[in-house]
Amino acid sequence: MSQLGATVTRGGIRFAAWSSAASRLWVSIFDEQGEREIDRLELQPEGEGVHALFVAGLAAGTRYGFRADGDYTPENGLWFDPDKLLVDPYAVEIDRPYVYDIRLAARRGEGTDTAPLLPKAIAATLPQPVPALPPLFQPGGLIYEVPVRAFTMLHPAIPKHQRGTIAALAHPAIVEHLKKLGVGAIELMPVTASIDERHLPALGLRSAWGYNPVTFMALDPRLAPGGLAELRQTIATLREAGIGVILDLVFNHTGESDRLGPTLS
Repeated sequence: MSQLGATVTRGGIRFAAWSSAASRLWVSIFDEQGEREIDRLELQPEGEGVHALFVAGLAAGTRYGFRADGDYTPENGLWFDPDKLLVDPYAVEIDRPYVYDIRLAARRGEGTDTAPLLPKAIAATLPQPVPALPPLFQPGGLIYEVPVRAFTMLHPAIPKHQRGTIAALAHPAIVEHLKKLGVGAIELMPVTASIDERHLPALGLRSAWGYNPVTFMALDPRLAPGGLAELRQTIATLREAGIGVILDLVFNHTGESDRLGPTLS
């Protein structure tokens, strides 16, 4: 199967998405702020459920999303609705966090275009892979589980603009604290983009843990405003201090929840 998502080349971007049941798929292109849809182009079937289109002239940084049409029979698990913008599940960067809105769960024909309510994927070129290094953690060592946002949100030694982020974990005050505890590795609770459970907004609450992921390969912009580079640098700094990093990834459920949940990706 060909590469999915947005592949940036010298001459443009190839967009590709997979669906075994969609009758039509589109890519929506947005302005630089990710607010206004400036083009909607239909992807072409390539076989094996892949739909793709090469768009010349586009470059890294392009904001986009997908749309799909087909049968709308929820009782059969089919929820196609072209009014629902779909965040690319293969995105490695999004332009803003997910925010729950009841309109994201509207049935087909009952709602409006959801593009203003959702992040836009950002077409990006991936950094070069880091050479594999032997793990630092030794059997019998201490693994320290860390909720990234809560761990440094009120820490007086961390600059205010950095509190609650992945970068804050590389601050000398945090590194020294972990070393004093004898930590061999920290396990970061989920740092990929997630959304609040639908019952929380009515209670004035937010999810603190990140166990409702939507975009499995894109970091939550609130936790990593510096993107993948921020995560890489933090891991490198901790490794220099003899502390390994484990990422907690959630694949067994998503922020779309059940049949009453939002349509996001």
